[in-house]
This record gives sequence, structure tokens and C-alpha cells, in this order.
Amino acid sequence: MMRLWAPTLQWCMLAKGDIDGIILYNSEGDDLYSGILMVKEAGGIVVDFKGNDFTGMNKEPYLIACHPDNKNYLLNMVSEGLNLSKVPTDIT
Repeated sequence: MMRLWAPTLQWCMLAKGDIDGIILYNSEGDDLYSGILMVKEAGGIVVDFKGNDFTGMNKEPYLIACHPDNKNYLLNMVSEGLNLSKVPTDIT
């Protein structure tokens, strides 16, 4: 897991196959749409956190971009992370 300073670099690395996937939250702007195009042209997929294809009409910009073989792994990782974030921190 890494966070790069340049979103376009992440998209290029994914399209080239240098990284397994990108998990995005609150993403928008030119980098998002050009990146989606690059990844799809390279054979990748872009889905929301529920696994639905990104249509550009999603209410919330929470996305996973990856090679199709990595989709289930990344969806499970996101699901586990979201479930962990719901655990109360004041357990006594």
C-alpha cells in the first residue's frame, strides 16, 4: 500500500502493470478521468466499493481500479477496512 504525490503516476503504473491496484476515495478532477481511460484501455477495470462498474454517475467517488484478476482481493480488503473502522475505540 502506498500513496504517491502524483495521481497520474499511479494511474500510469497501474496501466503498465507495475502495481496491482488503486483504492480511491473522494477522487475527482482531470486525473481521475484520464486515469480511468488509461487503465480501461490497458485492460483494467474500475468499480465502486460494492463491485459495480464505474459509470461516471456514481454518487460517491469511492473506487477501485485494478486488473480484473485482482478485483475480489481488493474488494475484500476494502470491506475489511471499512468494517474495522466501525469498531468502537472506547472498549473497556
